[in-house]
Amino acid sequence: MLRILLAEDDTNHATLARQALEGDGHLITTAPDGRAALNALARQAFDLILLDMRLPDVDGREIIDRVRQGQARRADIPIVVLTGYGLRQHLDFFNRHGIHDYLAKPYDCDELATIIRAYDPC
Repeated sequence: MLRILLAEDDTNHATLARQALEGDGHLITTAPDGRAALNALARQAFDLILLDMRLPDVDGREIIDRVRQGQARRADIPIVVLTGYGLRQHLDFFNRHGIHDYLAKPYDCDELATIIRAYDPC
């Protein structure tokens, strides 16, 4: 069981991801925008972040930068990126910031669950 922060502004995507991951026993905290995600990261510890790259208020790139600079409880927390705007332009950024997994929207919930299971030590 992982404690996962799901930063996603699209309610349909958030609902599907939440249901799939809770079905696997994970605890999900949702954040509908970047500011809420940063606030959640400051308040509590998570095992993993599922991060939409295009969020209102603070975008995914800035959240990744802030997390890696130590503005979260764990600078090395695994981040799985979700994006509907293409991955190619972000690949160098992901590599520099230790992002190993990402999914293009629309994604399959089984594919998401498989990626998340790789981070679960149980």
